[in-house]
Amino acid sequence: MDGGSFLSPREYARELVDDMNMGGMVRMGYDAATIGEYDLRSGAAYLLARAAETGLPLVSANVRDAATGSLLAAPFVVVERGGVRFAITGVLAEDVEIRLTRGVETSGATVDGATQALAALVPEMRKKADFVVVLAHLGLDRSKELVQAVPGIDYLIVGNQSNFAASMFDVGTTAFLQPGYKGQYASVARLSFGADGAFQGAEGQTVPMDDKTPADASMALLVKEHKAAVERLGREKAAEQVQAEAKRRIEQGEACIGVQGSCRRCHQTQYDQWATTAHARAYETLETANQSTNPACLKCHTTCMLSLKQDGSEPVPEVLRGVQCEACHGNGTKHARDGSYGQVAVATCLSCHDKANSPDFDYAAYLAKVTH
Repeated sequence: MDGGSFLSPREYARELVDDMNMGGMVRMGYDAATIGEYDLRSGAAYLLARAAETGLPLVSANVRDAATGSLLAAPFVVVERGGVRFAITGVLAEDVEIRLTRGVETSGATVDGATQALAALVPEMRKKADFVVVLAHLGLDRSKELVQAVPGIDYLIVGNQSNFAASMFDVGTTAFLQPGYKGQYASVARLSFGADGAFQGAEGQTVPMDDKTPADASMALLVKEHKAAVERLGREKAAEQVQAEAKRRIEQGEACIGVQGSCRRCHQTQYDQWATTAHARAYETLETANQSTNPACLKCHTTCMLSLKQDGSEPVPEVLRGVQCEACHGNGTKHARDGSYGQVAVATCLSCHDKANSPDFDYAAYLAKVTH
C-alpha cells in the first residue's frame, strides 16, 4: 500500500517517470494507493490516465472530480490474505495546497472533509471486512485527530510525514504505522491468529530500504533500463537547448567562467590539486548512475547550477561540469583582490553536504580533502 504523492514533480519525462513509479508498485504487488497532493499537480485526468495505463488500484474516500462530483477513485477495496479480509481506503487533507505543474490550469479535483467522509464510510467497510485500514495523507498530528473522531479504524498508515516511527504504536484503539517518505523505509505489520482463527494481536516495524535489503533482480533491471531511458531523453532535450541556455545566462549575468578558462591561468598549483579530488569527478558519478539530467543531483554535482530549474530541462555545459572553483568561491566575474572574494565557510559546504546527502559530514575532515 502507498500513502499518496507517488507521482513525480518533474515536468520533463513526466509520463515515463510516473508510469515507472506506478507500474513498479503494481509489479511489487501493491493492493492500493491513495491520492496525495503531488498526484494532482498535473490534473486529475492525468492521474487517472496513468492509473489506467499501469493498473495501479487507487482508493480515496474524499477526493472528487470537480466536474461531476463523483469520487475520483474507488472509495475502498477489500483484499483477502489467509482468509482474513482487509478493507482499505484513503483520505487527503481538505485544505491541501496543490501546486500545479507549469501549463496545467486546474487540478480538476475537490476534496471533502476527511473526518466526515470516513465517518460515513467506515461502517460500510466494517460490514465487508475483518479489519479497516486507512491510508491517511494527513501527517501525524491530523491522523491522531482523525482516529479520535472516527471509531472503527483498526490500522492507519501515516502519509505526508517526513520522519518515520521505528515500531507500530497505538493511538486509542487504532494501530499506527509511520514509514516516512521518499521510499526510504517500509512499514511491515504482522497479525497473529490462533488455531480457531481468533485474532491474537499484531506487531509492526519500520525497516530501512538500504543496501542491506536484498534486491529483486527483475526490478533492479527494470530500474536500470528506466534510468537509461530517462537519461537518453534528457540528453536529447539538453542538446536542443544548449545554445539558447548559454545565451540566457550571459544576458542575465549568471554565467560562470569555468576553471579551465579562468582560474587555472593564475592558480595552476591549486588547479592541479583540485583535479585529484572527488569534486573534479562529481559530474562523472552522475553519468555512471544515469542521473546526469536529474535536477536534484545536478545542483550539487556541477558549478553555477544551484538555481537549476526543477524540471530536468537545464543543460549542463561541459565547462561547468563537476564541482569547480566557482562552486565554492563564487562567480569568477566577481573576483576581487581585496580579500572579500573566495571566502569559504561551513555554510558554503552545507548547501550540498546536508544531512540527507552527507550524514557523516564533518567540516574539518571534509575541508582537508579539498584544501589547496
